[in-house]
Amino acid sequence: MLSELEELVHSVIRSRCETQTLEVKAAKDGAPHVYDSLSSFSNQNDGGIILFGIDESEGFTVCGVYDAQDLQKKLHGQCEAMTPRVRPVFEVAQMDGKTVIAMYITGRSMSERPVYRTIKGIPEGSYTRIGDADVRMTATELYEIQSFKEGRRDDVDVDELASITMLDSAKVSRFIDAAARERPLLERRSRDEMLSLLGIMRDGKPTLAGMMTLGDYPQQVYPNLCITAIAVNGTELLHHDSEERFIDNKRYEGTIDEMIEGVMGFVTRNSKTKVVIRDGKRADVAQYPQTAVREIVVNALMHRDYGPYCNGTPIRLVLFSDRLECWNPGGIYGGQSINELGIANMPTRNPTLVSILEIEKIAENRHSGIPVIRDEARSYGLREPEFVDHKGSFLVRFFNEAVGNDDAVDVNTTDRRRKKARPSNKIIQDILEYCSQPRSAQEITDFLGYNIQYVRKRYIRPMVDDGRLSLTIPDKPQSKFQRYRAA
Repeated sequence: MLSELEELVHSVIRSRCETQTLEVKAAKDGAPHVYDSLSSFSNQNDGGIILFGIDESEGFTVCGVYDAQDLQKKLHGQCEAMTPRVRPVFEVAQMDGKTVIAMYITGRSMSERPVYRTIKGIPEGSYTRIGDADVRMTATELYEIQSFKEGRRDDVDVDELASITMLDSAKVSRFIDAAARERPLLERRSRDEMLSLLGIMRDGKPTLAGMMTLGDYPQQVYPNLCITAIAVNGTELLHHDSEERFIDNKRYEGTIDEMIEGVMGFVTRNSKTKVVIRDGKRADVAQYPQTAVREIVVNALMHRDYGPYCNGTPIRLVLFSDRLECWNPGGIYGGQSINELGIANMPTRNPTLVSILEIEKIAENRHSGIPVIRDEARSYGLREPEFVDHKGSFLVRFFNEAVGNDDAVDVNTTDRRRKKARPSNKIIQDILEYCSQPRSAQEITDFLGYNIQYVRKRYIRPMVDDGRLSLTIPDKPQSKFQRYRAA
């Protein structure tokens, strides 16, 4: 019976490619430098494996390492040259009389990142993994890590152009009254003390959070902290010079509550009314559940990155004929997995802003937004929403098509119809093209940007059953080294 390392080697030979979590090195003439891969694998949640004794230049054939003991010694020295030091696990196997070595690297938590080559320093020695390549981290990515480690709070930064006269006095008065009701311990404080304690003011000037919630016109200081919204006649955003490709095209400014209401009106104006059947009766309902749309927009405004590398970038909302997409700068905060959304008690990027929005009854900080969005889609009989965390940004796709592609849906039969649902043709084609080379379930998940359990259930298993995907290890379908290839 083959060991897991031997299975991995056979899988690499069949697939002839490196991946998001796998790097191969020949190491037949000496110890290669792997500092970049040590950094990139350590800086991602899933870690990675460096496989020595496989020659990529010879078609991923087993060449064997020059000396197993000396190689491990030299690799250990490279691990010691990293900050923090990397502590891998080695495994050795014999393949056709030749020695191969696997070096397993564990992904580090955000508090321990970036892992970098000490002699090069953080800016030059920190890497991230993109596909099969080690790429130097950008200033934005490094800032995100450092902000988390140091507890920086961009929502309470003060711009030199901001002044107290830029706050709306009526909004401030209403907020003070609401804060006194919601936070009894603040009731005995003076107005100025309350504004300071709640993060509206700092050193006599309004903070970013204060401007975005109580400002008269926040965009006079933060011109691109807004939402751009477009409606498109089709399922793709075509790029050409004519503006006629947009059915509607708006820019929403003002405070957060004003932008929310503006976008809600945009979605209503550019959406159709659908007919569904509830308890045997016909009923007209909005194409997109208002509760779900509001949660999507509120979450984007509440959890976006307001740091110096992102505060020049608007939130983007696009209405396609089959879906709504909302994109905001700033990925999942703190390096958490997308699978933990709505489940784990995750850290908050903008705690002061969230607190203000709670007092205003605009938002909650109960990690309930994602579950609400999913539940609304389920109750309307719609396709599962998709959440994509990719390179410092976050995207929500909310579909308006019914499960099973029915035009009319009995919401009481959602679960039955969901079992019959099949992947969309476009996504099937995307997966087949991506799997022209063998890919793992995790790689397919990363490519699509979805939840791995959802990808297995919704796409991989049906496509294997239909014969569209084949297994690289068919006799061991549950192997962690399993790969999927377009049939």
